[in-house]
Amino acid sequence: MRKFLAVKAAAFGAVAVAVSGCQTTNSIPYKASTSNIIAIQQSLQAQNKKVAVAGVSMAPGLEESPLCRLNGPIKVAPGKTPTEYIKDAFIEELFAAGAYDPNSANAISGRIEALSFSSVSPANWTLSMSVKSPNSEGYTVSTKYAFDTSWTAEAACRNVADAFGPAVQDLLKQVVTHARFPGLAK
Repeated sequence: MRKFLAVKAAAFGAVAVAVSGCQTTNSIPYKASTSNIIAIQQSLQAQNKKVAVAGVSMAPGLEESPLCRLNGPIKVAPGKTPTEYIKDAFIEELFAAGAYDPNSANAISGRIEALSFSSVSPANWTLSMSVKSPNSEGYTVSTKYAFDTSWTAEAACRNVADAFGPAVQDLLKQVVTHARFPGLAK
């Protein structure tokens, strides 16, 4: 009888471990924001300037794949780090605005200064980025993007991942609507 109970307990334990394993949650693909595109066009068309994106780096100590409720890491996009996602999003916005030239000497670089989220109410992404170019010392912008959450870990973490794209749109809005944005392209 003891042997039977031991086998049953071991089987139950194996099932519990398999069921409670980590999940990786990916966000939805980035979509350029029409309002950001218009802001870029209004800022750079008068100068007839195009810019490149030199790169986006991460400040030391920030987590590239933060855990969500012990459910597993939040991956912002399959095969991309948050810095790659934000760089690609910035390029997409500039390209759609007709203001991107990969060979431009006006190369904007960014550094992520804050990257965190809360999956409990009030759920939000907190993002901060400093930008600069060879023409300007630059500036720092921040956003705290709110979104709905859920009681269950799986749904809450899905909401975290899904909200990353709109949070990046809002962060880039802060970059391109800043009064010093045109100075990055001089």
